[in-house]
Amino acid sequence: MSFSVERKKAQFSPGDVPPGSVCLSSFVAVTRGIEILVGRMNHLETWVEKFYVSPNVGSTVLTGGKYLLPASHLQWYESPLEASERILREEALLDLPSKSLQLVDVQSHLRASANDASVPHWDICFVYKADYKSGELKRPEWFKDFGFKSNLKADDFARGHGDVLEEAGLLQD
Repeated sequence: MSFSVERKKAQFSPGDVPPGSVCLSSFVAVTRGIEILVGRMNHLETWVEKFYVSPNVGSTVLTGGKYLLPASHLQWYESPLEASERILREEALLDLPSKSLQLVDVQSHLRASANDASVPHWDICFVYKADYKSGELKRPEWFKDFGFKSNLKADDFARGHGDVLEEAGLLQD
């Protein structure tokens, strides 16, 4: 059976992520040898409209200047693999074949809600890895300092991206 649905972004409350909610996200660790593809946020409006980052979180990330992985919340009716393919195409501007994506980890993180520290918020993270063999890397306008970096630590990342990499065993010791 095949069906067609309109995919759209998840809806956030005006203040931020709703308390007691669950976010489903895909992360793509694009590697080239021991280096990993990262960037720093640029153009907050693009992140809010195109990549499903709430304005409050986005402002903090933008001013913090830490690295992000190519990642996104899943759209309605989108599988984690489809989200990872979309992230490569639309966020990282990479044309890698779907078969290059390898699921390396699924993680569950319980955190205090941004709106109310007494209410839990769950993050379910699907972590994929893709090896970048060769080709020209284009810098998307919504990233600054976009490229392959090595010797990164979890603290070099915003939004828990470093923790996701560390738990998946994708950060160097």
